Amino acid sequence: MNKMSQMNAVIIGCGAIGPIHAEAITNSDAAHLYGVCDVLPERAEALALRYGCRAFTSYAQVLADEAVHSVHICTPHYLHAEMAVQAAAAGKQILLEKPIAMNVLEARAVSNAVRTAGVSCCAILQNRLNPCIEAAKSLIDDGSYGKLLGIKAFLTWKRTAEYYVSADWRGKWATEGGGLLINQAVHMLDLLYYLGGEVEAVKGHIDTRVLQEVIEVEDTAEATFYYKDGKRGWLYATNGYSEDSPFFIEMHLEQGVLRYIDNKLILKSNGEEQILADDMQCSKSSIGKAYWGSGHAKLIDQFYQTLAGHLGSYSSLQDAAYSMGILDAIYASSNNDRREMIELF
Repeated sequence: MNKMSQMNAVIIGCGAIGPIHAEAITNSDAAHLYGVCDVLPERAEALALRYGCRAFTSYAQVLADEAVHSVHICTPHYLHAEMAVQAAAAGKQILLEKPIAMNVLEARAVSNAVRTAGVSCCAILQNRLNPCIEAAKSLIDDGSYGKLLGIKAFLTWKRTAEYYVSADWRGKWATEGGGLLINQAVHMLDLLYYLGGEVEAVKGHIDTRVLQEVIEVEDTAEATFYYKDGKRGWLYATNGYSEDSPFFIEMHLEQGVLRYIDNKLILKSNGEEQILADDMQCSKSSIGKAYWGSGHAKLIDQFYQTLAGHLGSYSSLQDAAYSMGILDAIYASSNNDRREMIELF
């Protein structure tokens, strides 16, 4: 694909995740890194120098630039919805980091704005593209080992006091929208829906077990998922562990058990075990961290290839509807001590 047909992309927010997007854009022949934007000039200039692109310090300036085709919103959570609505109104294609909003109400506003403007919006759900998740999804969907009877998931990561005080928006309800669930475990919520199916309700609890003196949001959560087909699922997550461990998900099928552990997918059936996939061996990209996958490059390229008219697909806003609905419901359930129905946008 020649440069004339590439889409000019600008990354909004040059913090922790912005450079991951920059690397992914440069690896796609359907996109061109036109610029980066951050309210801290030195941060924008450093990333721009690294990739040889323009440095912006004003989001309004980016949206007013007719040469900009798309924006990657990689800012603090409380800015996601507002920036996405503004980008849609400006006619820009959008790639929106997790969470797509701080709650279902905000997500609905983003969805309405995108629909009204007729632009495309990619929700960054990169873990769906981990080779092990792709293999597990295929086996569940084709029914090779019978229907899924139950699913459980564990996330045990480490976030220190230093992590939270490094940015003043972290650890606060008003600006992060929550803690562990909305930031670290939101992908796990998505995978419990993506692999398990439609969720009708949840009952859960959140708590702050480790960083009570540092944050006002949760660092630990557990929940029971009630699926529409009658099965149940379970989640336990914390960012108060001693290290960042890979996801663990177990899927109980009628004729076997799938375990996603240590970045491998293992099938146990008829008394035998076999490794079906290995994220570390299958992945051709080093973008990202081993414990949360390296699907950014593939997803971002899929988005631009789809917009270029090639066959393909990407995770849309509607793909994130259940994870946002589950997130809101767990928070409400913890407050109300009752089962909460899932509300979508």
